[in-house]
Amino acid sequence: MLRVSELSLVSVSSVLIFSVMCQLPRGVWSCAPADRTALSSFSNNLGTAIHGWPGAENSSGDCCRWPGVGCRQFGAHDELRVVTLDLAGRGLTGALPSMLARLDRLRVLNLSGNYLHGDLPPALLHMPRLQVLDLSHNNLTGEIGLGEPGADSSLAHLDVSFNGLSRIRAGVFLGLPRLRSFSADSNLLSGSVPGSLSSCSELEYLNMANNSLHGTLAGLNFSRLTMLRALHLDWNRLSGRLPPSLSDCRELRVLNLRRNNLTGEVPPAFRRLQALTFFNIGNNSFTGITRALEALQECRALAVLILTTNFHGEEMPGGAAGIRGFPSLRLLGIANCALRGGMPPWLRASARLGVLDMSWNRLAGEVPPWLGGFASLYRIDLSNNELAGEIPPALAQLRSLNGDAPCEQVSMSRYGVRLYNWHVERGELWYDHYIPPSLDLSGNSLAGAIPPELGELRALNILNLSWNALSGPIPATLAGLSALQTLDLSNNGLAGEIPAALVELTFMSSFDVSHNRLSGRIPAAGQFSTFPCSSFAGNPGLRGKYCDGSGGVVVGEPEHDGTLLAGGSEMFGLPFWIGMIFGLSATMLVNVLVLESTIRLSI
Repeated sequence: MLRVSELSLVSVSSVLIFSVMCQLPRGVWSCAPADRTALSSFSNNLGTAIHGWPGAENSSGDCCRWPGVGCRQFGAHDELRVVTLDLAGRGLTGALPSMLARLDRLRVLNLSGNYLHGDLPPALLHMPRLQVLDLSHNNLTGEIGLGEPGADSSLAHLDVSFNGLSRIRAGVFLGLPRLRSFSADSNLLSGSVPGSLSSCSELEYLNMANNSLHGTLAGLNFSRLTMLRALHLDWNRLSGRLPPSLSDCRELRVLNLRRNNLTGEVPPAFRRLQALTFFNIGNNSFTGITRALEALQECRALAVLILTTNFHGEEMPGGAAGIRGFPSLRLLGIANCALRGGMPPWLRASARLGVLDMSWNRLAGEVPPWLGGFASLYRIDLSNNELAGEIPPALAQLRSLNGDAPCEQVSMSRYGVRLYNWHVERGELWYDHYIPPSLDLSGNSLAGAIPPELGELRALNILNLSWNALSGPIPATLAGLSALQTLDLSNNGLAGEIPAALVELTFMSSFDVSHNRLSGRIPAAGQFSTFPCSSFAGNPGLRGKYCDGSGGVVVGEPEHDGTLLAGGSEMFGLPFWIGMIFGLSATMLVNVLVLESTIRLSI
């Protein structure tokens, strides 16, 4: 869709919209006949009519009054000329016709969000005054081809994202010297990243994510793209090393290369990227985590750093590695790297940290109590490591979770990306605009009791302490987690009863205490009437109204699946159901006997 980029990279749209709105009032003037003819021909070649436009039998009238058409007068006695055509989201079908290129005064063409198919006419890329072309979210196929040799182009914003385009001709960008923003994400593009992009010296925003691009980035001379502010090449098949020339893009704010096949090390020259705020090279095959952190820590504006699924089996750099920390960091993801070592002490210098994900490594040692000293930290994922010792009660001091400070979400939309949680059900669970406040220490070797102080984390949505060696009772103070949605304490050595006060957790939709040593009655009120019996399995001493401690249904009670069934059972009781079954059986027997008598009489 026509948009200004998330980093305000391309201001051309707002300037153009302002300029074209400054039109002279329409009086005796009407649109030029040539423009009316071009628009009528465009409309007549579509598969659907444009609401508010005249039909094929009537191409007269002032086209400047047609919906989506904007005009401007360039001289005191000139006719009105069409300068904008905005038909986004009108349900248009059919092929994209090239006759729109006859609108030689057109500056903005927005046909996004329709069902147009077929090729992209090269003539549209080389209209003499067109500055904004948005064809995103259509069904275009084929290639982005070359226009006429030597054709001059004023195009500054080109968006063909979310189509079915398969190829970009090698020299197409040589004819687009004024291009500032190019979006072609979510197509079927193959081949390498066009080297001719290097000729677009004014380029600020480049997004070719979610395609099938392959090859290296060596053919792209980033030294000529000094105005580049955002580069999205994630979800492709790129290989090779990161080009050091990327460090010449001193205005670069966003670099997203995740989900490729890139190798090698992060170039030391990247320390010169002082404007960099977002850096994601997750899911590649990079090596040298210490040297990567040494370089990136010099990027003092860095707010989001995602290195997940790289540096396999390396050592997490500790305090002696020369890593000072990241003072502006809001999100750090170094998950699924099988890193050895312990929790890095340089994290303490990241005072603004809000999200920390170091799951699926081999980190050993204890959970450091100083984690509780962060003012903004609201999501901690240290799951599936080799951490031991006890859970530090100091975690209850996390101010964003205990209510002492507002829980300020790390906004990913400003970077044009979505954050994911790598290991949920061993897949990828995407969070569009909301990262839930959570504490996940599952899959470690933590021992001792659950600190009662954790009940002070009132903003917590998810608490997962499963698959550890925890013992002792479930603290009744956990009933104070008023925002809790998921509580997983399964596969530990917890004993005692399930606190009845937990029925007060009205937002809790997932609860699991299976495979512990719990005993006593299973609460039946509140949300507990909705949890499956598997939530309580592996606790022989447990027994409830519907479930027993083996995960089975109590004899004489149906497996419950919600409050409706539970409410029905409480209303009528077991005698009622037995009586109903007996009555139905008797009625069926009587009907059979009567039917037999009727048949015999008829014979």
